[in-house]
Amino acid sequence: MTSDRSNKIRKPPHLLPTKQRTILLVDDSEVDRVIYQRYLKKSREYDYHFIEAETGKAALEIYPNVLPDLVLLDYFLPDINGLEWIERWQQKYNKNPCPVIILTGQGNDNIAEQFIKLGAADYLIKDQITSDRLNFSVYKELIRQEEKQKFTQTIQCQNEQLLEVNRLLKDQMNCGENADCLLRNNEEKLHCAVFNAPIPVLVHAEDGEILHVNQTWTELSGYTIEDIPTTAEWTQKAYGNKQGTVKSWIDRLYELNQRVDEGEFKIRTADGQVRIWNFSSAPLGKLLDGRRLVISCAKDVTEIKQAKMALQESEIHFRKTFEQAAVGMAHVAPNGKWLLVNQKLCQIVGYSQEELREKTFQEMTHPDDVEPDLEYVRQILAGEITSYSMEKRYIRKDKSPVWVTLTVSLFKSKTGEPEYFICVIEDINERKNIELSQQQALKRLANLHQIDKAIIEAQKPQAIAKIAINNIQYFLPACQRASIVTFNSEHRAATILGTQGRAEQKTPKKLETTLDIWQDLINRLQESEQNYVVAYLSQLPKLSAAIPSLATSGLDCFICFSLKAQNKLLGIFKLWVEDVEVVTPEQLAIIEEISVQVAIAIQQANLIQADQNYALNLEKKVQERTAQIEEINKELKAFSYSISHDLKAPLRAIQGFAVALQEDYAENLDDLGQEYASRLVASAEQMEKLIQDLLAYSRLSRTEIHKKPVNLTSVVNKALEDLEIAMTDVQPEITIEKPLLNVLGNRTILQQIVNNLLSNALKFTSAKVKPQIHIWTEEYPENFVRLWIEDKGIGIEAQHQERIFEVFERLHGNEAYPGTGIGLAIVKKGVERLGGRLGVKSEVNRGSRFWVELPGVEG
Repeated sequence: MTSDRSNKIRKPPHLLPTKQRTILLVDDSEVDRVIYQRYLKKSREYDYHFIEAETGKAALEIYPNVLPDLVLLDYFLPDINGLEWIERWQQKYNKNPCPVIILTGQGNDNIAEQFIKLGAADYLIKDQITSDRLNFSVYKELIRQEEKQKFTQTIQCQNEQLLEVNRLLKDQMNCGENADCLLRNNEEKLHCAVFNAPIPVLVHAEDGEILHVNQTWTELSGYTIEDIPTTAEWTQKAYGNKQGTVKSWIDRLYELNQRVDEGEFKIRTADGQVRIWNFSSAPLGKLLDGRRLVISCAKDVTEIKQAKMALQESEIHFRKTFEQAAVGMAHVAPNGKWLLVNQKLCQIVGYSQEELREKTFQEMTHPDDVEPDLEYVRQILAGEITSYSMEKRYIRKDKSPVWVTLTVSLFKSKTGEPEYFICVIEDINERKNIELSQQQALKRLANLHQIDKAIIEAQKPQAIAKIAINNIQYFLPACQRASIVTFNSEHRAATILGTQGRAEQKTPKKLETTLDIWQDLINRLQESEQNYVVAYLSQLPKLSAAIPSLATSGLDCFICFSLKAQNKLLGIFKLWVEDVEVVTPEQLAIIEEISVQVAIAIQQANLIQADQNYALNLEKKVQERTAQIEEINKELKAFSYSISHDLKAPLRAIQGFAVALQEDYAENLDDLGQEYASRLVASAEQMEKLIQDLLAYSRLSRTEIHKKPVNLTSVVNKALEDLEIAMTDVQPEITIEKPLLNVLGNRTILQQIVNNLLSNALKFTSAKVKPQIHIWTEEYPENFVRLWIEDKGIGIEAQHQERIFEVFERLHGNEAYPGTGIGLAIVKKGVERLGGRLGVKSEVNRGSRFWVELPGVEG
């Protein structure tokens, strides 16, 4: 939707601005558009004429008709984002460019950089926009545009002037054979040509006398021939303390026999300004008295030099931004060669800039990430995508991997050929390592949980040992052999419950030994401050002699964990490793946790009351969790109460005072004040509707549902009755194929679902078309009933048909189709709570068919 607003700020006649400018304001928020217009109407330099657009598509369509002087563009639009809008705009209207200022609610340096590269003039954060800030940004870009146009016109004019003077000079030089005669015959013509030349021209003799100063020279410098009768006077006034140097250069000009370009000189004009002139001189023959003549022409290049300086400063600023950026930045050739890199990227990968420029990104990319990256490169070169972002790994100079987020776009030449990729590389190694650690921790917890569950369910010690040993490779890949031994101190006996790994076949599954051969290990465990000790079979002669198969297997080093329960040593958990140095502290901690679990399980297997204790503990936990859930429900109810009462109280005050302002002070408000008050009332009503919808959505999540048969016909009739007022103005055509089938559900929730679907069908219809709604039901397999609600409205594009059921998802501006964006989310939540399904089939400009499937009533 677009609108043409031309409200002008009220100013006294003597303060009315003389410059009128058109601004195209593209924003789906009407409130934001009003605020920006109010800010800009405070300008003293310009009288702004505003053209408004709610969507990017509408703005692109009206652009060639209005040809604005500047575009204010919201980044997040209902149909396209700001980057896509600028790309389409440049493709269609590159012959009529104007400044584009981006407005966004979220600041992002990467996005800002992309906008500037695409040609955006400025990038403003909405929360930081003030009247002065917005006016300054707009004023700056308009002035820059005017100076650019003026500069272009000046250059064109001066080029034409130089061509004319060169023609005159060439004609004079071609007449050298009869100079004296031609000089007398053409003196009047030459004087006229020089005097009226459109560039500064000075004719002077070798004794320093200035014969002619043309009108352009006087206009630009402020000096007439009376002010500078001689070159000495001219150099003294224009060059100051550099007079001598310039005067000696002028004196050498009389020796010339051809045209010479003297270059650029700074002169001081009569009013004190410093200008830069580019001089060229040529011999002009002799006077009758024999004095040699020289004609000197100048071109005022002050604006050109200033533009070059501005360009250099801009380049320096870019360089500083590039080099000092907090993220890595680079230009990369299409073949992968690094062309330009900043210091941050060098820090990330550990290479110097010179070293990087000798490599390609493929060489530095982790082998697992090369193919995905190259596929993106292929797509962007083929024009299938304009940019891409991915997480990948580079290989540092020290061979270690580093995780980065890579964002890439392609820069093309004027002919459309790819020149280089613009890459932004952010170091996410620390975050990624944390994520990987979290994933490993989750996996560890999951495995521990599985072991815990299996151990607890096991009834015999042998089964417990088998479960623990079978899972040990998940946590300790370096383990060569694992075994669990239990002790019986009363009988001074030890039992090997199970083994796995090297030499397993040589050892019986259950081997009874005396406790004495393990006593040395028991003593070490009791003396150790930790729950484990590192031991060597070669240093334990009793154990080696008792189990000779181990001594011949090549196993020697093992880590021995104690199995304790209630501070009682029940046995040991032995893990054989070739090199104890490869075992990490984290792995030791995990095995220690498993040892604790095994010890507890063995204790439970040995004690009759273990299962009962576990059940009691479990029941206690359930009670605690139930109490916690009840407490959370109380807090949710309190929060809902606060929303419905505490938040509504100030909202009602806003509504009341706004209405009072309209009713009691209407005569004191001008038209603009009346409009502001009306908008205040409308915004308060919108917020009240939003609160009601949020409460309805919240209640759906925690309401206890009792299902029973519901008559859909009565539900639809009640919905039409509720919407009677809304239907008065539009007079829709509604057809219902009765009888509608009954469903199993909750009437209150079903009423919310149907009310919202019918409200949408009435709302999203073109203003020029009379709403048509068709309602019917069908039987579906597995005893489901599908309710259809069809309209002939504006329809929904295919890519948006899933996200419309999410909270706050809107496809249109609030001005065109008002609402809160929660209605369809309520429908989705309600259907899910009733155990049903929903969906939509739609075509743009042809209407939509929403369907809801619910269990039918049997019999």
